[in-house]
Amino acid sequence: MQLDPAASYFMPVSIAQRPLKAGVFDNVFMIRVSYLTTTDALRALLPEPFQPAEEPVVSVYYAQCPKVNFLAGAGYNMIGVDLATVFHGEQDVLEGDFSLVLWENQMNPILRGRELLGVPKLLAEVPDPQPSSDRWQVHAAENGHVLIEMNATATASDDTRLPQQLNAQLENHHWMGWRYIPNMNGVGAALSQPTLIGRELQVHEAEKVEGRIRFGDVTWETNPASADIVDALKTLEIKEYLDATTTRGTMTITRAKNRVLQ
Repeated sequence: MQLDPAASYFMPVSIAQRPLKAGVFDNVFMIRVSYLTTTDALRALLPEPFQPAEEPVVSVYYAQCPKVNFLAGAGYNMIGVDLATVFHGEQDVLEGDFSLVLWENQMNPILRGRELLGVPKLLAEVPDPQPSSDRWQVHAAENGHVLIEMNATATASDDTRLPQQLNAQLENHHWMGWRYIPNMNGVGAALSQPTLIGRELQVHEAEKVEGRIRFGDVTWETNPASADIVDALKTLEIKEYLDATTTRGTMTITRAKNRVLQ
């Protein structure tokens, strides 16, 4: 067969030609907990020309996505870590979040996000939240060992304006990553480029919560693929917890808004 240069292929390349649509996620339940760390800790984990934002904020988020269009209506879960950043390129100067790591429990969205968008996705066990009337506990695990855990407890807050406030914050929010494909000998990059990901979030329901984060205790012997990542996360020392929320809404990854940063 002759490959069509205008087609969309995934591995195995001679079989998997798949027209790509926008990713549409319905009824997404999210937990987000943010905290202050140190500027030096952020700088050590941000590839240049990304720089720490004025406030060195780390955001940990969990998303339960029960209905996704490119999974034929099935769903998956994720838990990730973002760093507040400013991208200072030759042409682009953007404030937003840098996607440091994102664990998911389905391979299909991992491949789409890594190969197309530069989101640093990894496979892990990411179960549904443990059921409770006012408390949520979520985590990512590998080989039965917890890599990261997040707890959220409902508060007495009843702010009906919260969804509107969050939507206003998200309207011009930039989510960024880095697409990196190494050379075949493992030395240097065949492709290395910062990316802007066209993720659009719309909040329908929101509630303030009290959140806490715990990074797991893993070693190379128990988790050879993730121990160094968890060790790096532990350098993001928790100085002070900031906002924490649970939300329900929709998420769309709009292909037309994905691009390489310059």
